[in-house]
Amino acid sequence: MASTKATTTNTTSVLLFVALHVSFGISYFLTAQKIMNFQLLDKNTMQVPGLVYLADVLSAMITKKLASGSNGGKTATMETRRKQTRRNEEKRYPWQFYVLPVSEFVGLTLAIRAMEICGGPLYQTLAGMQIPMTVLFSSVLLKKKYTVGQLLGVSVVICGLAVKASEVLGADGNQLKTTTTSIPILGVLCAFVSGISYSMRGILMEYLSKSTKNPPSGDEMSFAMGTFGLAAFAAYTLFVTVPNKEDWVLKPMKKSLAANAVSSIVFFYVANACARAMMAKCMMKIVRSSGATSLSLSNAMRSVGVIVFTHAAFCSVNAKKQCLSQTGAISAALVVSGGLTYAYQTSIANSNSGSSAPSSKRDPAKTKLSAATNSERTTTAQKTIRKRR
Repeated sequence: MASTKATTTNTTSVLLFVALHVSFGISYFLTAQKIMNFQLLDKNTMQVPGLVYLADVLSAMITKKLASGSNGGKTATMETRRKQTRRNEEKRYPWQFYVLPVSEFVGLTLAIRAMEICGGPLYQTLAGMQIPMTVLFSSVLLKKKYTVGQLLGVSVVICGLAVKASEVLGADGNQLKTTTTSIPILGVLCAFVSGISYSMRGILMEYLSKSTKNPPSGDEMSFAMGTFGLAAFAAYTLFVTVPNKEDWVLKPMKKSLAANAVSSIVFFYVANACARAMMAKCMMKIVRSSGATSLSLSNAMRSVGVIVFTHAAFCSVNAKKQCLSQTGAISAALVVSGGLTYAYQTSIANSNSGSSAPSSKRDPAKTKLSAATNSERTTTAQKTIRKRR
C-alpha cells in the first residue's frame, strides 16, 4: 500500500515537471524567436548558444549560493558542515561526467546549424529521432526494460512525428518537394548527429543520477555543461567574432537600437535566460525521476507546444509558415496522447514492480526471523519440560 502511494506520488511529480518543462520550453523558444527578430547581433556571433550556456552557469551558481546560505544558518551545526565538506572532498566523478558537456555542446551546436539549413518545421520533425534513439541506447547501455504499454506510447509519438513529416516533405504543393535535391542533406545530417548527441546526453544524465556511488546533483551537471560551452563560446568570440566586430556587432546593434526600445530588448533577453534556466532544472528532475526516455518524450511535447503557441502568436496572411494546419493538429494530438500513454504505462510498471519487490525482499527475512523465533521457543519449551520431569 505504501509503495503504491509512493509510486503514485512519484508519477504525479514527474507529470508536474514535464508540464513545467514544456511550459518553460515554450517560453524559451518564443523569447528566442523574439531575440532573433531584434537582430541586435549577427547570427554568426552565435549569441543563442552563448545565452544558453550563460543561463546554465548563472542558474547553477545562484542555486548553490542559496543552498550554502541556508546550510550556513542557525539550523546547520558544525558536524553537518564537516560531513558536507568531507563528502565534497571524497567526491570523485566518473569519466561519464566529463563526456556529458561534450555531448551537450555537439548537440546544441549542430541543432542550431540544422535549424538554419532545414528551417523550423523540418528540424522539429527530425528532432523526433531522439525518441527511438533514446529507447535503443537505454536498452543497450543501461539494460533498461520497457513494457509493451510503454513501447506503444513511444510508437504513437513516432506516428505523430511521421504525420508531421508527411506534411513537411510534400503532402501538398505548398511544402517541400520530395525530390532528392530539395532536401538539404547537410541539414539532415546535422540534425541526425545532434539527435544522437542529445540522446546520449540524456543517457549520461540518467546513468550519473542513478548508477554512481556519489551522484552529481543537477546543478553540478548544468554547471559542467555551461562552463564547457561558455569557454568554447568565449574562444569563438575572441578569435572569430572580434575580428568581424564591425559587421557582426557594431552595425547590427546600431540599427537594432534605432528601431527597438532598450527596455524591450533587455526584458526579452532576461526572460529568455530565466526560461532556459528553469527548463534545465525541470530537465534534470525528469531524468532523475523517470529517465532519459521521458525527457525525449517531453521534448517532443514541447516542440508541439511551440508550434501551437507560434500559431497563436505569429500566424497571419503574411506569415503562413507560422500557422498550424489540420495535419499539424493531428500530429500534435498524437504526440501528446503518446506521451501521456507512456507516462501512464510507466506508472503502472513502477506500481507493479513496487508491489512485487517488497514481497520478494521482505518475506524471506520475515520467514527466517519467524523460523528462528519458533525454534527458540521450541527449545525453551523443551528445556522447561525436562526440568519439570
